[in-house]
Amino acid sequence: MSEQKIAYEKHPVTPERKAELRKQGFKILDARFKPVDAEGEPETGGTGRKPSHGLRIDDIKAKLTEKGIAFEDGAERAELAKLLDEASRE
Repeated sequence: MSEQKIAYEKHPVTPERKAELRKQGFKILDARFKPVDAEGEPETGGTGRKPSHGLRIDDIKAKLTEKGIAFEDGAERAELAKLLDEASRE
């Protein structure tokens, strides 16, 4: 049996964010319980990870579309991730 992925999120977590993480197969725990050496979680508030961390290409495209950011149809994941990460800093 595979180990369940854990997303350490600052609480309270919005219902939308909970649904998004659960859809991706994550168990949600409060960020204050995150071990120092924890790896592999998606971007969560205050972790220092980029917003694109742990997202599939389709998820990145959806977030870019939500933000109204244009991208080329054949763009690689790295290029799309860069767009999302830069947009999140603004």
